[in-house]
Amino acid sequence: MNVRLAAFVAALAGMSSGASAASCPFGYDSVAAVHQQDRQISSELYDAQSCNVIDYELVKEDLLHLMTDSQDFWPADFGHYGGLFIRLAWHCNGSYRRADGRGGCDGGRIRFNPERSWADNTNLDKALDLLEPIKLKYGDALSWGDLIVLSGDVAIESMGGPVLGFCGGRRDDADGTSSLQLGPTPEQESVAPCAVDGQCKEPLGPTTMGLIYVNPEGPMGVPDPALSVHDVRDTFERMGMNDRETVALIGGGHAFGKTHGACPTGPGPDPTEDPLNPWPGTCGEGALKGKGNNTYTSGFEGSWTFTPTKWGNGYFKGLTNLEWEKFDGPGGHVQWRPVPDTTPPVRMLTADIALLHDDSYHNISLEFAANQTALDEEFSHAWV
Repeated sequence: MNVRLAAFVAALAGMSSGASAASCPFGYDSVAAVHQQDRQISSELYDAQSCNVIDYELVKEDLLHLMTDSQDFWPADFGHYGGLFIRLAWHCNGSYRRADGRGGCDGGRIRFNPERSWADNTNLDKALDLLEPIKLKYGDALSWGDLIVLSGDVAIESMGGPVLGFCGGRRDDADGTSSLQLGPTPEQESVAPCAVDGQCKEPLGPTTMGLIYVNPEGPMGVPDPALSVHDVRDTFERMGMNDRETVALIGGGHAFGKTHGACPTGPGPDPTEDPLNPWPGTCGEGALKGKGNNTYTSGFEGSWTFTPTKWGNGYFKGLTNLEWEKFDGPGGHVQWRPVPDTTPPVRMLTADIALLHDDSYHNISLEFAANQTALDEEFSHAWV
């Protein structure tokens, strides 16, 4: 996964520049050992002195303030933007694939097509808009790649979650050229065609074009958790993840925030169709049309836990202790709800329920439900 690859890149930058080791807590040997197969870095390392220009602690202070500064153009869920920025950081990094080292947040190419228009990145333009004043404040000393990753770290920390540390040193690309082979593009089709969308193979990272890993509703949209197990394991392995890291990232990430599918009519035109006003939303009416409680992003609706702005192992407790049934959500997709339903309601996706249909995933989920410390340790290392 390129979150860790980025740490490797930054560590190399620090070694070549003499940058302070205090700015990056990860040693070269440990990170390199994890990624012996990583062969390509998408952009050049920062100039030797660039990592010393900016005080990341000041950036973190600005990000911490932003987390609870809900703004009318895109109101924060539960009064906190943490879930949004964790999603942004994960989707920026989650494009990484081990097969050829392409993807990841180095380059900050989630700002450009094709990544910008991926269905999984719906409404992340709003997250970038929220970050733009901070980017303008620090100028070229702060790359978009670093800012996006740091926003995810600060989001986790602000809600009580574990973060090992941050390594700066990503250098932004001027356009999305280096993502063209990620697809869907003619360049991708020429080197790595996907014969059946939903069953894409390596070197492509996800099973479905425009998604980060799997279809959360199930393979090819079929809501069968047992079938979803294969896709979950396959796609996370393509990012270099083992079973423990996979379960920790899914459940740790879903400890925060919510999904959005307030109505079945979709988010509206994407950036390729309307570059100036992408995903305006179609749910609701008036000033709140397409935002707040009227948001459509993935087409699923609801939070995974009772405390979506607080870190904990509630995801795993709910997953393993409650009985779950399929139902048709308001966004027109099959989701899962407890039997009997809870107040407030919590929801799962087929890819979540899949963790109960594999012995390895299930046992790890039970461990994390019973042992918060084990989850803290595994999630913090998998997120890096």
